[in-house]
Amino acid sequence: MSEPAPESEDGVQKPLEDTRVAQRERFHAREAAKVLSHWDLGVITELREYRHGSRRSPKLRIRSEAGAFLLKRKAAGHREDRTQCCHDLQNQAEHGGVPVASLVPRRNGRTLLANDGRMYECFRWVPGTRYGRLPGQARNAGIALARLHGAFVGREAPHELPTGGFSDIETVRAQLLRAFDRVREQGAAGVDEVAGRLCAVLDKAESKLVARGLPLEPAEVCHGDYHSGNTLWSEDTLAAVIDFDSARLEAHVAEVANGALHFSMRPRRSDAPDSWVHALDPDCLRAFMQGYFAFPPIDAARVTPMIPWLMQSAVVAETAAPIARDGDFAGIAPMSILRYAADVCDWIGARSRAISETAGT
Repeated sequence: MSEPAPESEDGVQKPLEDTRVAQRERFHAREAAKVLSHWDLGVITELREYRHGSRRSPKLRIRSEAGAFLLKRKAAGHREDRTQCCHDLQNQAEHGGVPVASLVPRRNGRTLLANDGRMYECFRWVPGTRYGRLPGQARNAGIALARLHGAFVGREAPHELPTGGFSDIETVRAQLLRAFDRVREQGAAGVDEVAGRLCAVLDKAESKLVARGLPLEPAEVCHGDYHSGNTLWSEDTLAAVIDFDSARLEAHVAEVANGALHFSMRPRRSDAPDSWVHALDPDCLRAFMQGYFAFPPIDAARVTPMIPWLMQSAVVAETAAPIARDGDFAGIAPMSILRYAADVCDWIGARSRAISETAGT
């Protein structure tokens, strides 16, 4: 479950306005001039801050005689070898037919710039809107994920990528316990009850996934953060899959489950988790899975029984991670989002058979 974004009246998700805007990283004028000298973009006619996405990764939107571009400074902590590997994977996905925001080569032909202890990358600007939660879009998102996985199948596992993700229940459980430690430090009420619910969810999900053969699934190259917020659209047409920064080695079915979850979640029209709908949209879920299995890099009958349990783990992992790290969830009180996560997991668990059947149709 990605960090929430408010939505317009038509249900299209807008970029999140983080309440901690004062902490947002910014480009300095001298820095921007020095960095841009490494790219041949022609005469620049417009340069302005693009205040979306991670607050730790500042961005500039650029217009020049050569077109429109996005310059991005990587957040601190990214390793150069891993980032270059992610660039290589994005280029491979593009060659495999996945629409992406193309990386712009520097004057020396490389796409990554390491300068003064920081790293920079430049993308061609892709115009588009946010995911509108339409079945046609969900199907095309599934097709794009299948093509992405197909482009990576058979590739030797890059040593630069981490292994695991939310399918590693032991790691998710440890992350969840750290999150609850942070919440207890804040003196929140009702911690033990919600902690017990979510720990029980992980225990059951782990048992179900072992019984259904997840440990036998090979670790393959994955996008690592394939959700609706990392896609751009032109009506039903997928304009671009973005943000390959979280690429990792994990069972493909785990990424399929995460995609199915995010592309079938109901609209969120406020930043109050108590008002969010727990249910998934069956039409979008079915459409996403039909799209994925139209170009199947994996066997549907083998993996669809794992989908609901991997969805639960994804919900827990993506809720717990920012709370364990920051003490909240994009400025939202942690207990409200943890209760919402428990309610979503309960909803999925109560309908696990129906979800598996819908995913397989």
